[in-house]
Amino acid sequence: MTEAEFRQELKSLNGGYVLYGDEDYLKFSYSKEARKNVLDGMFDEFNHIVIYGEDFTPMGLMNAIATLPMMSEKKLIEVRGVNFNSLKKDEIKDLEEALMTVEENSSHTVLIIRADSDYFNAGRLPKAPSELYKMMSKYLTMVQLDFPAPARLRSWILKHFSSNDIGIDASLCDKMVEICGHDMWALTNEIEKLCAYAKMNNLASVSINDIENVCCKTVEYDDFRLTNALLDKNKELVFETLRRQKASHEPPFAILASVIRLYMEMYLVSVHFTSGMNKTQISKALNIHEFKVGKYITAISGVNPKKLSRAVELCREADVKSKSCSNLVSYIAVENLISSLCVLFCR
Repeated sequence: MTEAEFRQELKSLNGGYVLYGDEDYLKFSYSKEARKNVLDGMFDEFNHIVIYGEDFTPMGLMNAIATLPMMSEKKLIEVRGVNFNSLKKDEIKDLEEALMTVEENSSHTVLIIRADSDYFNAGRLPKAPSELYKMMSKYLTMVQLDFPAPARLRSWILKHFSSNDIGIDASLCDKMVEICGHDMWALTNEIEKLCAYAKMNNLASVSINDIENVCCKTVEYDDFRLTNALLDKNKELVFETLRRQKASHEPPFAILASVIRLYMEMYLVSVHFTSGMNKTQISKALNIHEFKVGKYITAISGVNPKKLSRAVELCREADVKSKSCSNLVSYIAVENLISSLCVLFCR
């Protein structure tokens, strides 16, 4: 289910929902809205059950689902802060047994699981969902909440400034996102700082200079930052990006695949370039965009071909080690590979 679809369903919630994705602020915001719509103000302290990560057990969840609401038509159960990535196989099996009871109790119970971005690996959607995602989606509605589109984010920023009686030009909203990133929690904090600054200095609105002087700059990481850092031989950025990807539970096989593709393509470009082919010819022969071929040629300039052969061999070894292993072992294989590649190329 998309965010727009869930927003339409907020006034008539039924059964269970998993709020997952990159934007944790939206999960918080929609959970708050759900409380207003599900609870009727009568005995809310009994009909609003919150299960936190440190207290979570599948059996506790099952008992909460089965409990009837007190003097009300419905009750709301919220699950927050559970590290689903750390659940063992038997715990996942017990969780499935608990979720099986959601539908039969949906006439009086709404369940909302707030799956924090760092604690829930949905896999590669839609083609390769994780096993946990596939299991939960059998019993609950999966609601994907990712960073909003630029137009919506711009509108949201304007609304937050307006609620604080501080003005901001619409054109500066994009600049603020560029400086502070797309994370709405981070943006909320920066907006509050700017509004406090404006009021302290008797300003009716904020300027670009205010944003640049007051806000904290945030570096965001995309899917190509690791391979670009390797290509640029920027060791510091390589390991910082890898740390961020691991913290975000980026699947190790996906990280490994991108690194292997990089060095395989570099090796093949090197072979063709050494044979006398130019950039355009190599692009056509390997079906690689000419711009990328040019970047590869720049990267391999002055590099001993034996190093590229060794890099390909290291990639092959890491690929073998990572197969049929746990995520932890696979991450170790990825880290060892990247460390070895940095020794080869980043000196």
